[in-house]
Amino acid sequence: MKKILGGLLLLSILFTSCSSDENDENSSVSATINEVEWKPTKINSVTLIKVKSAKAQRFDISIQDNSQMLSLACGSDLTTADAMPLKDYILDEENDDIDALFVNTYLIDGNTYTEHFAQSGKLTITAMDPVKKTVSGTFSFIAKKEGVLQTKIVTPDVFDVKNGVFTNLSYTVLSE
Repeated sequence: MKKILGGLLLLSILFTSCSSDENDENSSVSATINEVEWKPTKINSVTLIKVKSAKAQRFDISIQDNSQMLSLACGSDLTTADAMPLKDYILDEENDDIDALFVNTYLIDGNTYTEHFAQSGKLTITAMDPVKKTVSGTFSFIAKKEGVLQTKIVTPDVFDVKNGVFTNLSYTVLSE
């Protein structure tokens, strides 16, 4: 599963520039980042990528405000429905338990910088409607700073995301 998630990361990056305009006032995302309440101002993409040849699928959410972007992803075996199984998806580097990925990226002067790498986290899909193509769930993760790629802002040593919630996000299905 780790290989599939990593291999599909490239595909998800390609789709982060596609804005999802279908989300309405009934959809929302929020989290607490390093003890500060955070709400994205833009939902870049919410996508289920089905790869039949690999018998796998991956679900991605890309959200941002003016200074940072969060990318959340989880993978599973291919399903017949256009939905992910409702369950906890875990990133636990220490125990090599990885069916979720988390990336925080800083947006500075039109450039992107990823200085942290997630060590642990959980993405839970609590509801997913394959007919309406909506999804809800929760997320949290901890990422540690691995270096400095820019000097415009000081980034924390630990990037701690708690109480993440997404509700009724519209998603798109892409198939190989």
